[in-house]
Amino acid sequence: MKIELKEKIADAIISCYGKFMEEEKCQMPQGVSVEFDIPRNRAHGDLTTNFAMKYASFARKRPIEFSRMICDCVLRLRIEGLKKIEPAGPGFINIFLEHNVFYDVIMDVLRRREKYAVSEKGKGKKVIIEFVSANPTGPLTVAHGRQAAVGDALARLLANSGYEVFREYYLNDRGRQMDVLGKSLYSKYMKLCGREYPFPDDGYKGLYIDGLAQKLYSEKGAVFAGEPEKTLEFMSEYAKTNILEWIKKDLMDFGVEFDSYFSENEFSGTGKVEKAIKLLKEKELIYEKDGAVWFNSRKYGDDKDRVIVKSSGEWTYITPDIAYHKDKLDRGFDVLIDLWGPDHHGYIPRMKAAIQAMGFNDESLKVVIIQLATLYEGKNKLSMSTRQGEFISLREVMDEVGADAARYFFLMLNTDSHLDFDLELAKKKSAENPVYYVQYTHARICSILEKYSEKFGHKYVPEPETGILGELINREEKDLIKKISVFPSVVELSSSLLEPHRIHIYLSELASLFHSYYHKDSKKFRIIGEKEDNLTLARMALVSAVKIVIASGLNLMGITAPEKM
Repeated sequence: MKIELKEKIADAIISCYGKFMEEEKCQMPQGVSVEFDIPRNRAHGDLTTNFAMKYASFARKRPIEFSRMICDCVLRLRIEGLKKIEPAGPGFINIFLEHNVFYDVIMDVLRRREKYAVSEKGKGKKVIIEFVSANPTGPLTVAHGRQAAVGDALARLLANSGYEVFREYYLNDRGRQMDVLGKSLYSKYMKLCGREYPFPDDGYKGLYIDGLAQKLYSEKGAVFAGEPEKTLEFMSEYAKTNILEWIKKDLMDFGVEFDSYFSENEFSGTGKVEKAIKLLKEKELIYEKDGAVWFNSRKYGDDKDRVIVKSSGEWTYITPDIAYHKDKLDRGFDVLIDLWGPDHHGYIPRMKAAIQAMGFNDESLKVVIIQLATLYEGKNKLSMSTRQGEFISLREVMDEVGADAARYFFLMLNTDSHLDFDLELAKKKSAENPVYYVQYTHARICSILEKYSEKFGHKYVPEPETGILGELINREEKDLIKKISVFPSVVELSSSLLEPHRIHIYLSELASLFHSYYHKDSKKFRIIGEKEDNLTLARMALVSAVKIVIASGLNLMGITAPEKM
């Protein structure tokens, strides 16, 4: 059906919900939305939603009772194109549509093409998404690759929803890890100069350090073999500059670009960290104890107060972060999205407390926790330790399986789930490989379009009349159209929930429906008939719509849609 019909049905459900909540004098929850899906059993309608199960408790009703109330209310609104709406099971709402509305789906897709699932929900709002942000102490690993894929996909989804999106990489380029990096490089460099300098106990042992030392030695010879205290700062900066170049090149080849690389080292010299501390002091939210300066974060929901200045006078880890998030908000961003590792769960309440303490809405900060990715070679688990030097870089994975397969695998699971990356599966050119399966759908339809041109002497022009689409009467064809119809809803939900893995699930299901339709062993399912008749034109319109949706979904994941495979 047209997107407008789904929106009308969704708006009607929410309107009825709001009416009941008002009558019951209940508080309406924030962010109420209707998620449509395709019932597995055709007898259960054309669309279904778990809306009543999701929101009944807020109205103090049982889901099944509430679903009946919603259905009765929506039916009284007499929405054109809505044939029937009824409660089912423990609280589902099943929706039955008039037959002709399915053909509007094809027309919508062919008319709007790549804009079929584009919305303006976020129009006028600015979002800054900060992701990857790996310390510039070594090449990007598989774990960083997952963050890069998720962050870029989220940025694409949010832009698709109308937000103005800014991508930022935060460079943690000051502090102890940079000193250790400089000492690690200096030790390796001194060996090349025929001299000794102790390698730090917790130094970076990867071969990339040896490579950097060799590069420096070939450029400068033994000129830095003098006093270490005068050269260690240079060593740290030299290593950082070179490693950052590798990181940027890897990200570019991975299809990820940033609008800004934000240096903590440079930021610390602007005075903005001191101003943030001063602001908290003016609000009487900091105090001194045991020679240190503490932030009263418990006042804003944190489990304990936090030290922001050590007794030595040094900032703690959180201090420049507080100022950095204030700086983001001062730059005019409405929403801050941070992608953090699994060891940062406890960091969320303190940062929200800091944002609130500085006078901003803590809801402006959205944090997505990215679980780790583990790489397997056969049954062998590969190490990921940068310090120990035994790690597999993102570059190696890209070289092994390609950027498309790597991105797709990183995006297949919810970020809450640990990811086991199967290298062997990612290289397979068969239906077992999820990315190959979806991309092959697009390539296969391109092949069908090419065969059409060869048979009839001209390219297929996707401008069918509505009457022609009435030829699409098979269940398999209707299943494809239904699946196409929910694509905008899936995209919008992926964007609002910050869950890009939903696009993979959708594309896999759509590809499965298409391949099943394509392989039907019967002349009545042949897409290109003997003549350029209405049935052939209708089926060409259908597969063209599938092609557009597959390409759009892959693009939202940052993955190519090949025409040949």
